[in-house]
Amino acid sequence: MIRLPVAERLRRSAGVPTGRLLYQLAFIRNCHRWLAAGYQRLDVRYLSTAQEPVITGELVRAMKEARLQSNAPTWMIHMYVADDPPVNAPGRLGKQRRRVDVEFERSERGAAFHFHCEAKRLYRSDSVLEYLGNEGLGMFLAGEYAHDEEIGGMLGYVQTEGVAEWLARLSAALANGRAKYAVTSDGAFEVAGIIPEMPQIHRSRHERAAVGQPILIFHTLLMFTSPDVD
Repeated sequence: MIRLPVAERLRRSAGVPTGRLLYQLAFIRNCHRWLAAGYQRLDVRYLSTAQEPVITGELVRAMKEARLQSNAPTWMIHMYVADDPPVNAPGRLGKQRRRVDVEFERSERGAAFHFHCEAKRLYRSDSVLEYLGNEGLGMFLAGEYAHDEEIGGMLGYVQTEGVAEWLARLSAALANGRAKYAVTSDGAFEVAGIIPEMPQIHRSRHERAAVGQPILIFHTLLMFTSPDVD
């Protein structure tokens, strides 16, 4: 489960009603469970050199396949996922809207929850800068993604080395660039503890001057290396 301190800090800072927050966190947890189910269906070896749109498309396709299985959990049946959908944000209409890599949604009468994820490949020396840059994490900080939400997600497709190495690089970059990336005083990069299937998921929290409220980001790194990489 998501650790209570994370939920409590988010509730206090964003002023989110406790009931809605608990429902939202349950939704985010299920998004990651669905992500894990889709990832487990992929043969990642054949995506070790693929571009991000190809990996994302295959990942979403696999998630949709998982939902069609006879043993799919009930919560999965009532959720929706899409790759590359347009995102509504203030000041952008029609074709001017930005497109997020993955969007999860669950809606019911009187309430709707969205979880936007931006995906980046982690495979070369400048990948961390791209991951955290204007077209990565910066899309959330600018309010282009998850403008009306308190939570967003980053996906890192690891195509060289291992998850631990890239987590260390991201941690160092965020620690050394707290002001640049608007990391909050309680928002250091740390293990999130969302679901046991993905113990590598981390979280960070960032101010958003353009929006007027901070955002909690969950970072999920997935291995897509060739067979000769451990």
